Amino acid sequence: MMSNIEEEIQKAQEKKDEERNKHCQLLEQLEAEKAEENSKLQLAITARDAALAESQRVVREVCELQQQLESTNAALQDQVPWNDIQLVLDQAHGDLVSTTTRFWNTVDALQNKRLASYFPGSGVIHADWPEQGGVATQGHDFSLSSSEPNVPLLDQQEPSATNQHGSLEG
Repeated sequence: MMSNIEEEIQKAQEKKDEERNKHCQLLEQLEAEKAEENSKLQLAITARDAALAESQRVVREVCELQQQLESTNAALQDQVPWNDIQLVLDQAHGDLVSTTTRFWNTVDALQNKRLASYFPGSGVIHADWPEQGGVATQGHDFSLSSSEPNVPLLDQQEPSATNQHGSLEG
């Protein structure tokens, strides 16, 4: 009988050893899975930390850009857009060219009128012109002296109306 009991104890011991081996293998497998999952977790934590650092860098950059934008907007607040300035400048240029042209045309007309007054038949009476019954100079050679007030000498003539800025004269 003892042997029967010993056999049963032996069988129970073997069964217990088998189960212990299964549990040890299962425990080793679970520990290997745990190590693998811990490794994955560490990779995920590292990736999260890198993403968090990148996110913070981007947030700082966005803040800096926002400050630059606000600074630029404040600086540009009192400025007028180029398109508006260009229209005003084009209009002012056109007005300036028109006024300059009218000015030089008036100067030319006044100068031509003044110069034309020295010609016979201009309506201005000069005593030296024979057809107006002035001094008898017909048939006589005479020279003009600088004391004659109505006849300009070449060096006393006024300068002609020339425009120094030829592009502005019409």
